[in-house]
Amino acid sequence: MAETIGFLILTAVSAETAFGAATVAVATIIGTGVLVGGAYTVNLAMTPDPEEKTPSDGQITTKQPIPPRRRHYGRVKLAGPLMFVEPLSGYGGPPQLDQVIALNHGLVDGFEECWLNEYLAVLDNPISAGGGSVISVVGAGPEVFASFVGVTVEFGTDDDDGFDFLHSNFPTIWDASHQGKGIAKALMRTAEPVAEEFTTVYPGGQPPVMRFVLRASRVWDPRLAQDKDDPATWTWTTNPVLIALDYHRHPDGMRLAHLDGVLFTSAALAEDWIPAANICDEAIALAAGGTEPRYRASGGYDLPTAAPKDVLGAIFATCDGQVYQRADGAIGVRVGKTVAPTVTIGSDHILAYDGFRKGGNAFTAVNEITAQYTSPPNDYQTSDAAAWRDEADISERGQVLSSNISLYWVSSHSQARRLMKIEMYRRNPEWSGRIVTDLYGLNAYNERFINLQIGELGITGSFEITSFEIDAGAGTCAIGVSAMVQTAYDWTTGEESEPPVMGAAGPEMAPIGAPTGVMGSSGLPGAALRAIGDPINLVINWDTDDQIETTGKAQFKPSTADDGGWLDANVQASQTQAITVMVPSGQSYDVRVAWASGTRKSDWTTVTGILA
Repeated sequence: MAETIGFLILTAVSAETAFGAATVAVATIIGTGVLVGGAYTVNLAMTPDPEEKTPSDGQITTKQPIPPRRRHYGRVKLAGPLMFVEPLSGYGGPPQLDQVIALNHGLVDGFEECWLNEYLAVLDNPISAGGGSVISVVGAGPEVFASFVGVTVEFGTDDDDGFDFLHSNFPTIWDASHQGKGIAKALMRTAEPVAEEFTTVYPGGQPPVMRFVLRASRVWDPRLAQDKDDPATWTWTTNPVLIALDYHRHPDGMRLAHLDGVLFTSAALAEDWIPAANICDEAIALAAGGTEPRYRASGGYDLPTAAPKDVLGAIFATCDGQVYQRADGAIGVRVGKTVAPTVTIGSDHILAYDGFRKGGNAFTAVNEITAQYTSPPNDYQTSDAAAWRDEADISERGQVLSSNISLYWVSSHSQARRLMKIEMYRRNPEWSGRIVTDLYGLNAYNERFINLQIGELGITGSFEITSFEIDAGAGTCAIGVSAMVQTAYDWTTGEESEPPVMGAAGPEMAPIGAPTGVMGSSGLPGAALRAIGDPINLVINWDTDDQIETTGKAQFKPSTADDGGWLDANVQASQTQAITVMVPSGQSYDVRVAWASGTRKSDWTTVTGILA
C-alpha cells in the first residue's frame, strides 16, 4: 500500500501562478488546521504497536481477571472472555454449570448461528430471537447436547437485563445490578446427565465451547437517511469505507466525531467517502457464478490498546485504501480501482529528478505474493490464499522471490486474489523515483495517480504518488512516484483460482458396530437354580465381532423399570461376558450391551424378558 500524502493544511492564497494555467493552492501551515492535522497524524503514527491479532483469535474462550474489551465489524465468528461461571444444584432440576461469555463491546445487529464445539446447534427458540434449549445439532448423533444445553443471548442494548435466571439463582454473586448493558453476551446452561451417558451427551467428556456467527456493530451510512449522531438509525454493513468512517468517529475508536465540521465535512463526504463507499459496493463476478461486492471487511480490535494506524491499516488493506488530508483540511479517502489520471506533469514543470530506476528494486522485487485471509468455509479460520505468481519471471530468475501480505479482515478468496494482483504490480514498477517540480506540482496534491512524462528517460504513463513534500520558501514540490499501470485493477473470473484445501477433517472414523449374539441367563454357569425369590446372578454373553481396541459395556434393569433404571454389570476380562450383582430370582429382566472406544460408543443391543 502506498504511503499517504503528508498531512498539510493548504489555503488558497492566490489564484494564478506563473507556473501553469490551473488554479493551485500554495502551502500555508496556519491556525487550528495544523493542530487538527498534527493531532490526527500523531494519533495514527505514534501509538505503540500491539501484538497482531487475527479474527480467528476471537473464537477462543478465555478466563482472566481483567479481560480486554473487543469491538467488531462485519460478519464474524466469536467466543470471548468468561464473565461468569458457577455450578448450580438443588434448584429443582439436575445439577448444571452456568457460564456467561462477553462477545462484543457494544450493540450487535444480530445473531445468525450458534456453534457448540464443531457442531451447529438447532434451538427450540432461534438464536436470532434470543435462543433457547438445544433440540439437535447438525452432524452429530441425536443424543449429543440435546435437551441438556440451553443458550440465551443478549444483543448489547441498554435494556438488557443480564439474564434473570442468574439473578434468581445466584442472588449473592449476580444480582439485578449485573446487567451488562452495552455488552453483547451469551449464557450457556449445561445440565449433568447420568454417569453412563455423560460422554454420549458431551463428546470429549466436558461441556461444549460455544461460538456464534453474528452481524456485529452497526455504522452510519451518509448515503442513507440516517442521523450521524443517533445510532438507532444506523445499519449493519461490511463496506470497509463506512467501517473506517465509523472507526474515525466512534467513542470506542478515534473519537473524532466532535470534529465533523473540520474533518468530515459535507464536501469531504460527497467528494471522497461516498464515492469510495460506492466503489466498494460494486458487483464483481465470481467464477462459481453470481457476484460479490468489490471490497468487504470483517474483523475486530481490542479496547483501548489497539493502535489506530493498525486498525485502519487492517481495514484499508481490504480495499487497497488510504486516507489523506485534503487541501481544505478535511480527511479524504481513496480505494483501489482503475482511475484515469487527470493531472499530467511533464518536463516543462520538472526542475529535477533523482533515484529513478527502471524495474523493481533488487531488494524489493517479488515474483510471488502470498496472503492469509479469514475463510468462512474453513470455520472462519485464518487460511492461505492461492499464491499469485509470475511464472515467467520465476523461470527466468530460477528462483522464487516471495512476499506475504496479511488480509485478516478479508473473508473472500476472490477478493484476496484481487488484492494480491494489485500488490504484485505495486511491488514491481517499471519505473520509480522522485521528481522536483515548480508549484505546478500542487495540482497533484489531492491525487493518487498522475500522468508522468520525462522525455530523456523515455518515461510516459500512469504513476502512483508515494510521497509529497512542499517547500513553500523555495516554491517547489518533491514528489515520490512509482509506475502503476491501471490494468492492475482489471479482473476476470479466470484469475480467481481455487483456494487451497485448508483444515480438512479427513475421513470420518467408521462407526462402531453394535454387539451381536447378546444372550442373558440366570445363575453362574454350572450353578444349581435356587428357589424363587432367592438372590441369583444374571449372566450376559455376546460375540467378539472382531472388535479392535474396544471394550464391552453391559447393563441390566427390571423389565418393569423405565430407561432411567439401568445398572452396570461387571464385564469380565474376556470382554464377551458380564455378571450382575445378586438379584431376586423369579423376576423378568432386560439386558443391553455396547462396545466403547474412548469417548465413542456403539448403539446398544438390548434383549428383554430374561427370567432370573
